[in-house]
Amino acid sequence: MELPTERRNLRDASGPRHPAEMDLAHPGAMKKRSVVIAGHRTSVSLENAFWGALKVLAARRALTVNQLVTEIDRQRDGNLSSAIRVYVLLSMRTADDDLAIDTPLAAEPLQ
Repeated sequence: MELPTERRNLRDASGPRHPAEMDLAHPGAMKKRSVVIAGHRTSVSLENAFWGALKVLAARRALTVNQLVTEIDRQRDGNLSSAIRVYVLLSMRTADDDLAIDTPLAAEPLQ
């Protein structure tokens, strides 16, 4: 995906201007990052698109990514990467009224 010249130049000069713009050229590329959960450092591999969305969701709740991942971790059943992807998907579906109406996957807020 090629970015318009002026947008690409802004990103190249100063880095992504918004978390959702992170690696727009490669949204499906995997990125491993370290997170701290309950004082323990662990690595999580997610696609760039999910890292960007996770940062946006955390910012909307005035949380750090580590704080949001800690909440997700407390409620997960499977592996952490999958739990984060599901959380992002359900949060986005809830934000879009057309997708959230009476769907069995509509996200419930974390407690």
